Amino acid sequence: MRKIVLVTILLFATCALFAQIAIYGDTRSDPAVHSKTITKIASHKPKIAFHTGDLNSYGTQQSEYDLFLKISKPLTDICPIWPAKGNHERKADLFLSNFPQLGGKTYYSLVYDNIRFIILDSTALLKPGTEQNKWLQSALTDSLPAILILHHPIFSSGHHGDDLGLQFYLPQMLQGSQVKAVFSAHDHDYERSLYKGLTYIVTGGGGAPLRDENHANKYSVIFDKTNHYIIADRLGDKLIFKVYALDDRLIDSFELAGF
Repeated sequence: MRKIVLVTILLFATCALFAQIAIYGDTRSDPAVHSKTITKIASHKPKIAFHTGDLNSYGTQQSEYDLFLKISKPLTDICPIWPAKGNHERKADLFLSNFPQLGGKTYYSLVYDNIRFIILDSTALLKPGTEQNKWLQSALTDSLPAILILHHPIFSSGHHGDDLGLQFYLPQMLQGSQVKAVFSAHDHDYERSLYKGLTYIVTGGGGAPLRDENHANKYSVIFDKTNHYIIADRLGDKLIFKVYALDDRLIDSFELAGF
């Protein structure tokens, strides 16, 4: 029987307790908004950052990544950025060459402060029976509390909604696992949904054109069409998430236990 190897990147915090995570995405199209988003995130001095995909408008030229990295420098001077591949990262080899820390894989996992972060490539085959799905099944057997990140949303009221049919199999896979929340983008808004005790977040407000609600989502708790980013802090065994607009307005806050 073939053995599925789980590629894991281990990160060690420089302090005893987890400080802050930043999560944001969809930074394409508007460098000015992207730059302001980075400046705001950097002001929180996070220890680690995750990008939910669509870094660039096309993802076919190195000049796009050069601009992304230039705008991101105030943040990357403080902490690493770990990206999910979006549909606008059209050339996978170019995406990977600009993020060598991914080890040549567009889906991967890493552990930081005893939390496993599972980053999927929703632009690649992910349905049951595929190699990525088998890899995910292996990752979900880990006993560490986990956060799942991918570009396309599982639940969304936005312009695209669940346009890949992810609702048909991913929530079932996650039930009973250690995954506490799922973060995505693709729709250019902020939304928090709750389904069978699991929190689903869309954070696609980093610079792409903002869009209105367009799909029914009976699991939605809050929807906000605004540019934004997310900061999480640890408080004991909880993560406290705060969602900020670029004018410093607090859009949403929630906490997750079991960390």
